[in-house]
Amino acid sequence: MPRYFLNIRDGADVIEDLEGSILPDIEAACREAVAAARDILAEKLRAGEVMDGQVFEITDEAGIVRARLPLKEALRLA
Repeated sequence: MPRYFLNIRDGADVIEDLEGSILPDIEAACREAVAAARDILAEKLRAGEVMDGQVFEITDEAGIVRARLPLKEALRLA
């Protein structure tokens, strides 16, 4: 199975996922990113921090960006 990395881009800054996760496909990596985004957003909300602009860049082992997920898209407000 391939390894995917959930790097977080915040403007020009990137927080790299150095370990990555072994997942069956890009769809599984996207689901993992949504779950992680919800955890991060919950922490930011509790801390009173700004919750806008951060994006998960999901890359494969070659460093190619396979998907992007703005963290705020993981919110369900309904």
